[in-house]
Amino acid sequence: MAVACLLGACGFDSGVTSVSASRQTPAGVPADPTPTAPGDGQEPGTTAPATGPTTGPTTGPATGPATGPATGPATGPPGGDGPRIDVTVPFADVVNADADKPPRPYDDFVAAAFTDIQRWWHEVFPVVYESQWNPLEGGLYAGYPERRTTIPGCGAATTDYLDLQLYVAFYCPFGDFMAYDDGIGDDSLLAPLAEAYGPAVLGVVLAHEFGHAIQSRVGALEQQLATIVTEQQADCFAGAWTGQAYRGESPLVRLGDTDVRAGLLAMLEVRDPVGTDQFQPGGHGSAFDRVGAFQEGFIRGPARCAELLDEPLPLMPNQFQGVVDFQRGGNASYDCRDDPRPDCRPAPEFLAEDLNDFWATELGAGFAPVAVRPVTAGFDDAPCDGRVDIGAELAVCTGERTVVFDEPAIRDLYDEFGDFSLGYFYGVAWAELVQQHLGSPLAGEPRALLGDCLTGVWVRDITPDRLGRTGRTTTSVSASPGDLDEAIRIAILIGDPGASLDVVGSPFEKIGSFRTGVLGGLDACLAELP
Repeated sequence: MAVACLLGACGFDSGVTSVSASRQTPAGVPADPTPTAPGDGQEPGTTAPATGPTTGPTTGPATGPATGPATGPATGPPGGDGPRIDVTVPFADVVNADADKPPRPYDDFVAAAFTDIQRWWHEVFPVVYESQWNPLEGGLYAGYPERRTTIPGCGAATTDYLDLQLYVAFYCPFGDFMAYDDGIGDDSLLAPLAEAYGPAVLGVVLAHEFGHAIQSRVGALEQQLATIVTEQQADCFAGAWTGQAYRGESPLVRLGDTDVRAGLLAMLEVRDPVGTDQFQPGGHGSAFDRVGAFQEGFIRGPARCAELLDEPLPLMPNQFQGVVDFQRGGNASYDCRDDPRPDCRPAPEFLAEDLNDFWATELGAGFAPVAVRPVTAGFDDAPCDGRVDIGAELAVCTGERTVVFDEPAIRDLYDEFGDFSLGYFYGVAWAELVQQHLGSPLAGEPRALLGDCLTGVWVRDITPDRLGRTGRTTTSVSASPGDLDEAIRIAILIGDPGASLDVVGSPFEKIGSFRTGVLGGLDACLAELP
């Protein structure tokens, strides 16, 4: 979060990991594999995003209906115990590996998932592209330090294992083959991800890379398109494959709630570094962008993904707004103890002030200011008239128009994930009072999801465009690169731990609602009111 001319803060992550590009292992991704679900698969306000200063350099998605074999909302399994393999596929029949390959706990899933990806494309490619399907000629290679047989090169004679580690996984149109890093060393990524989040991460990665094989078949890789365009389509294809496996349409693999969550976390792991211009060669997009493409495919299917080369999804700006932005690492100071500048203001203070100004501007003088009250001990027992809990760390006292929060817990999240941990919680808290002001009749999960959407509306206003302009001339607050990704992390952290709960919405639903507000604005959110 940056306060222009006052605080200045933009993010710099600790490196980058991109599927078929450069690497990053960002800090602060929740490691608890609690099962979550996409819920009903519907995003509120699925109108095309409005244009304006925060919609990024591309136009909105097409509004026409998707066609193709994937239809209807996701209604996957209520449980979340990880992937189920319904048909065992011998690993050696699918993956090129030699006798020196160490066994991995995810080998059976890789074999089944890759077989299913090829089966699925055999079915949907003729429908989506109205042309004959040509199977992958070169196959799939596993790379590991112990390997003695060579992996074909892509522009060179062979692929060195160290190079494969840098790429994590890739598709090569020269030879029409794919390869993935099967090592478990400190510099490997896929094995630790599979251990932390489950083997479904590998299915998402392979489905993404297979998306590039599809692009090769339709001539997209010869069109000199920006990398971000082809990468977003590959993310969309990965989401479409995940969706069909979640809905029970695959005879080989069944994905559950935990696996969908793993797919969202994978998008966090393979995002561009904070501050990167997505249109630079090799750009893949922020987590906000990549999750959006994944969700688009999950919900609307491969025919929708096929449209994205001509009509790309909107992208949010991801570049630093100044030197201080870069130096601050994407995070405003929480209490100014680490910022000696005389004009520094604590984040809890200026965020509250800006939210009050924004909603008064949007709703008029009738929207009274909201105060904040940190609690250092006894948060659960803190006096609060008309209490509405926002997660376990923050509550809205609707009777006294006060937001009370457990300061030690919020500070821990702030330090671990970034400053927009507080921004997201604040946004949802103010949104509860906005709904009261509007007379919203919603309750339970629909009300919580509308709160996510309204939070996105505020974020839309403070996100600078490529010229550094925000929505209001009255604000000195602007979102920094990385803030949207931090919001996604918190949504994953606090979302319902299963599709059957319907309390505040699954991470999939919460992220979808938040994106609707960011891209579509207030009208898109209010369309959800009865």
